[in-house]
Amino acid sequence: MGGSPRILLFGLYELGFRSLEALAARNLRVAGVVTKPESALEEQPLTRLARALSLPLFAPETPRDPAFLRGIRALAPDLIAVSGYHRILPSSILRLPPRGVINLHGSLLPRHRGPCPWKWAILNGETTTGATVQRMSSELDRGDLLAQSEVTIDPEDTGESLFLKICAIAGPLLARTIVDLDAIVPRPQEESRASYEGYPSDDDARIRWEWSAERIRNLVRAFCPRPGAWTSAAGRRIQVGKATVDQGPFEGVPGMVHRRVDDSLLVSTGDGTLAISGLLGELPAPGEVFDTAEVTPSRA
Repeated sequence: MGGSPRILLFGLYELGFRSLEALAARNLRVAGVVTKPESALEEQPLTRLARALSLPLFAPETPRDPAFLRGIRALAPDLIAVSGYHRILPSSILRLPPRGVINLHGSLLPRHRGPCPWKWAILNGETTTGATVQRMSSELDRGDLLAQSEVTIDPEDTGESLFLKICAIAGPLLARTIVDLDAIVPRPQEESRASYEGYPSDDDARIRWEWSAERIRNLVRAFCPRPGAWTSAAGRRIQVGKATVDQGPFEGVPGMVHRRVDDSLLVSTGDGTLAISGLLGELPAPGEVFDTAEVTPSRA
């Protein structure tokens, strides 16, 4: 099955853009691009690059749309590459290309299956993550592995900065994998090492003050900018933009505010003291204690 395949790229945002950029840099044959419909579609870097390359662009509400399916069948792609697409592809699309469907995932599978794995890697205090190209299967993120590339998680990385680092290596990884596809022997994933996390919920982003200062710091980093870490005091919701482990010899119940330093609050945790800043909301005074997770905060 030699020769350069005709590739249909399903992609979104920076990951999709970096993928198309890398495919174009290697002069691979891209038959078309599929992305998410939205009001700012023409402002997206992926859209602008697809337009610049004169590629057919599709933005269906659902990949099951009959008109869309007719359109991509007419392109006769040999291979489909998925790079951050937001919908599960139906079997009618998975069966379409003779050389199959490959998926670009933002973790070192089988660790962190799911939609935004880099956030959970930071929350867990991990120091490395990366990108994986895999054969797409009917079970989410469980297909055989084709290639992987690693990145370092820096102590100050946020969910956003780490995502951009992964995208920068992931696009070239996808392109290299397609070039070498016929020579790669797929490897099954080790289920004993697998983990899965979904989209972080608002409750996932809530600070648990009984956690250690370092774990809370990781939570704030992981969910920056979305969904955004938060806490509450007397039922009043407070957004937290940044957290730093403080070395002060403070003691107190978890969640107790010790003092204010410039725009930061020094707060006791289950292990250590944390300086939180980038705060939005009515702040508690020194001596007050942030609510426990059982209290439902006001969004007013």
